[in-house]
Amino acid sequence: MTGNQNSSRGPGSPAGADGLPGGERPFLQRSQVVIAVVGGAVGIFAGILGLVFLLRPDSQPKPKPDPVPGGELVDFDLEREEEIQADWTVGEDVTGDSIDSGVMKDWKASLVTVILRNSGDNPALVSQAEFRFSSVTEVGCPYGAGGTEVKARYDVKVPREAKAPFKQVRKMKYTLPPHEQERVAFTVGPESVSSGSLPQVYTFTITLHLDDKTRIEIPEMTYMDPSSSEAVLQSAEQAMKNGGEYSVATLACLREQERKARELVEGSKNTSAELKRFRAELTRLVGLFP
Repeated sequence: MTGNQNSSRGPGSPAGADGLPGGERPFLQRSQVVIAVVGGAVGIFAGILGLVFLLRPDSQPKPKPDPVPGGELVDFDLEREEEIQADWTVGEDVTGDSIDSGVMKDWKASLVTVILRNSGDNPALVSQAEFRFSSVTEVGCPYGAGGTEVKARYDVKVPREAKAPFKQVRKMKYTLPPHEQERVAFTVGPESVSSGSLPQVYTFTITLHLDDKTRIEIPEMTYMDPSSSEAVLQSAEQAMKNGGEYSVATLACLREQERKARELVEGSKNTSAELKRFRAELTRLVGLFP
């Protein structure tokens, strides 16, 4: 029995303490030894590297700087004006262009002018402009009505029935070259105006969205649609000459609208030229009847 048991291990193969031939270790134990050796080497290397960085701080790798934003706001203003083209209709049969026909020939509107700078190394794309309206205010006294409808070619068209607050989004594909400064401009006004409509004053802010997820915020401004302001002022002046008799405009209405326009101008840091002129003319008319 004893001879048969010894012969099963084979010649020259004494058993180890774990009962395996040749004193071999199990596989898992061998892996732990390798891991311990490698871990020790890594620890030593890390210690040496830390000592080098301690003695020579300049040799330590610098973290990558955050990417430079693709665009930033330099300035904005409402100082420039642009002659607005519009399609007009009288009744159902006559259509034309307001500039060619002479209707509202001198009708101008302020440009919302935004100056942007791209400080990055790559082109930046302005993908949309978001206009957030906080108020819409009608100004002026009634002056009659007619059959004319005008659809102005504004960049941002505001529905006449829109109730604030609301927003309008204009899609864009405007590229800012790297390390360049560019100017973007918008006009804002109603989708359409009918005879008898009163001028509207909008208070809004603008957010420009860039393709790199950057957002550029433009401060709040107060902006007047001047499309029917001339007719309103002419009617008011005629009414005042007649002492307010035989007119839809009255002195009480004129004084109220002058107060409203004055508050809009004085309550805003950024006001369009049309609203300033409109307010000044109302003030002049009111001053004729102290």
